[in-house]
Amino acid sequence: MGDPQKSRPGTALLVAAVAVVSAGIVVWPAGGGGSAVAARTVSVAPKTPPTPFEQVEKLLEAQVDALLLGDEKGWLAPVDAQLQPRYQAIYKNLRALEISYTRLTVERLSETAGSVVVDFQLDYCFSTSLCRDGGGTPNAGYELTWKARDGSYVITGMGASGEDNYLQPAPWETAELAFATGSRVIVAAPQSQRRHLDRVLAIAEKAAAVADRYAGYTGNPQSRYRVYLADDKSWNSWYGGRYPAWSVAYQLPLGRVGGDVVVRISEMPSSNTELTTIIQHELAHVVTRAASTNYDEDKDLWLIEGIAEYIGFLPAKPEKTYSREVLSYSFGRRGDLKTIVVKPLTAKSDDITVATLYATGHFAAGCMAAKYGDEKLLDFVDRVVQLGEELDPASRAAFGTPFKNVDKACVSWIRQRT
Repeated sequence: MGDPQKSRPGTALLVAAVAVVSAGIVVWPAGGGGSAVAARTVSVAPKTPPTPFEQVEKLLEAQVDALLLGDEKGWLAPVDAQLQPRYQAIYKNLRALEISYTRLTVERLSETAGSVVVDFQLDYCFSTSLCRDGGGTPNAGYELTWKARDGSYVITGMGASGEDNYLQPAPWETAELAFATGSRVIVAAPQSQRRHLDRVLAIAEKAAAVADRYAGYTGNPQSRYRVYLADDKSWNSWYGGRYPAWSVAYQLPLGRVGGDVVVRISEMPSSNTELTTIIQHELAHVVTRAASTNYDEDKDLWLIEGIAEYIGFLPAKPEKTYSREVLSYSFGRRGDLKTIVVKPLTAKSDDITVATLYATGHFAAGCMAAKYGDEKLLDFVDRVVQLGEELDPASRAAFGTPFKNVDKACVSWIRQRT
């Protein structure tokens, strides 16, 4: 019979182990044997339930994931019935526009029993992976009200964010649009204006082929171009409706990854040739301004509009366009051209002043292309328009000569053709 004193440690340890099972986990040594050598406990902290705000964050993440995956049911899942028509329109519009990237930022504004209000910002890109490479992205922001319901939360209110955003309201935000999609261009319009889509798409596809050639020079290849057709109501609301009543179209950069073109339907010319010039001009802005870091564009407006006119009128040369008539009239009334660098426009600039800036810039771009070639012209434009370089260092780098020489030569070139 064994020594009774030797059986006590094992018995005591077993009792201790039983005692700690309710508080933790007993870990026995590997290899077993007949008795335990040691025991340790691992504490298991009680799981804290997510806060209402954390629940809302998760719901938003899942909703945006559903948008990218093409899961309309998942996109609409956390939306109250009264808001579903608007959310459905947003979903259809963004999918038709080929949304390709999203990043969301959520900030808690208030939280009470059964209610959470958040500021929601969605960064997005269309038809491109550039956003994933760290490019500046467009965004839209909203104030969302969430109410507790059936053990979860639903969106019951959608209002404007407190942040100023020149990109809102975007055309895709409110009502479902009609679309026509080509190989290079997506054209969208209010449902009541869908009859214009096919005509504009055919013209825009040809204009895109021209813009594509110059995108290669500027390093701004576009996966797709987007052209929105605005009725008068949309013209006065999309992107703030801040454009002059007399304007026909505009291009708005979307961060550093592209730009949107908006054309006013009531001002569209019946001539396809004229409409081609307008759309080609605006697509030229997309490829020459999309990645701009120039924070003082006003002083370079003559070149910004000049290169867009040059590309917009192609294949016609400047002297074969109405730019020649504008300059002939302007020089006759205001004297000969002294420099191709036209002063910035102001709110008080009259029609002839505006037209002279566009026409002078058009001829200046034509002159530089004739003397140095399109590649060097676009290098110069890229340096000045996108990078914000001063004219002289940009000229020396692109053309190999001081800008004063380019200016003098082009003034003479323009006088000979007007």
